[in-house]
Amino acid sequence: LEANLRSGSFFIVAASAVRFRREIAPLKKFEIETRVGSIDDRNCWIYQTFHNAGRTSVADNNSDERGKVLAQVFTRAVITKKGKVIQPRSWLEDCFPGDATWDDLYTTSDGVESQFVEKSARFMDLEDALRTSAALRDDKGTK
Repeated sequence: LEANLRSGSFFIVAASAVRFRREIAPLKKFEIETRVGSIDDRNCWIYQTFHNAGRTSVADNNSDERGKVLAQVFTRAVITKKGKVIQPRSWLEDCFPGDATWDDLYTTSDGVESQFVEKSARFMDLEDALRTSAALRDDKGTK
């Protein structure tokens, strides 16, 4: 968020899928782990996991493990600056200079793949199915 504010850019959610595993009660503390999964020339795929705050074992205060998973979110977003969509890679390089890990995220038509490509493909298949369903419904004049 701080990087967005500094650069004057905004994340626009194009699509998202949420999977709830456990209740997140009002005012309950939780932690969010966010990963940039993959990028291409236009889109950025972000994977977030919501965990119970604290550790999985009260007896082991030195544990680095997170609490149980409460929810998972997979988002496809675009990044805009001054009202225009910009390439995610340029934004990442501007906001986090010198970090060579962005090469591992970049997906091109040349077949360079990252660990999130399969999830991204399934997500896009779901988007296409929903888009087709909505178009069919719209063609019928159903509201």
